[in-house]
Amino acid sequence: MRILQLSLNFSPNIGGLETHLSDLVSSLDKRGWEVFVLTYCPLTTYAKWKMYEKINNVSIFRIPWFTGLFYKLTSFPILEFIYLLPGFILFTPFVILLYKPVVIHAHGLIAGAIAVFWGKIFRIRTIISTHSIYGFPKKGLYVKFVKLIFYNSDYLLGLSQQAVSEIKSLGIPQEKVSNFTYWIDMKKFKKIPNAKAKLHWTNRFVVLFVGRFIPEKGIKDLLDASQLWHKKITLAIAGVGPMEEEIKKYVLKNKQILFLGAIDNSYLPLYYSASSLLIVPSINEEGFGRVIIEALACGLPVIGSNRGAILEAMDNSVGKLIDVNPKNIAHTVNYFYEHPSELESLSKNARSFAVQKYSEKNVEDIIKFYS
Repeated sequence: MRILQLSLNFSPNIGGLETHLSDLVSSLDKRGWEVFVLTYCPLTTYAKWKMYEKINNVSIFRIPWFTGLFYKLTSFPILEFIYLLPGFILFTPFVILLYKPVVIHAHGLIAGAIAVFWGKIFRIRTIISTHSIYGFPKKGLYVKFVKLIFYNSDYLLGLSQQAVSEIKSLGIPQEKVSNFTYWIDMKKFKKIPNAKAKLHWTNRFVVLFVGRFIPEKGIKDLLDASQLWHKKITLAIAGVGPMEEEIKKYVLKNKQILFLGAIDNSYLPLYYSASSLLIVPSINEEGFGRVIIEALACGLPVIGSNRGAILEAMDNSVGKLIDVNPKNIAHTVNYFYEHPSELESLSKNARSFAVQKYSEKNVEDIIKFYS
């Protein structure tokens, strides 16, 4: 069967959604599906990219587009929609005519709108996955538009129970809505021996942040917390985003902050294995936090914000859920620094927790809606 995956972002753009889509198309490829990915060129990551490439049964077409505007427009949904709509509107019908998919699987609202529009015209089944908690308003044109998209799709998949509840709150029939969960390659994400020595982090207590450099990720609170915790604790920050220059200013003031920049996904297990804690200090309703499950699979405990779907991704058997502010972050990090036996206990639980909840069997929760 042929399926069209429609998403604003895909590898080599960096992010949790991008990594999930790589996992999804890889799992479909192994099961004999023919997959066509229609996406944009990297919009938030500076990376080399190809307009077209084919890997086994997976074809990828990246639409050349204007970069540098994505983060500037995230607070203005209508402008963001206008910015990202034309490329998909133009290229999607050509892909449908040439490729003849039996299903369009769209990721996010903008891709979902395009999938529903062309799906109705070509009479193709459409599935929309939401990867965020949107916090839809009670009324207004925006929520009316979202309802129109959702009502006209065939199925809606939410990345968490909170996302599912949010979709159902719009009055969408519950038989059209289901839950899916990310998964990871357990052979890839596992504890790497001697990782600290390989990164020259021996004898360091490292708190690792991996994510986009945007305010919603709680980076400001994290940087402030690093000024409060024990001086022998190192903060390592990996990612890309508009707050990069602000982070670098902190690095100049504090030698215990390591700026890692963008790290290829294939190298992340090494950094997870060499760290003492992962921190996910989001101050918004986080959609899930893929880095959490990657870290747990590598035996790395997590300090996570008690917001959004982070509450579903982990529990206190593998880390600590906290109210995010600089004092709370610093207090929690200091506690684990001073109680290594408790940290070791959480580390022992982490791998089995991840294997039980986040293995590749989770892909079946998506595939069942394709047939």
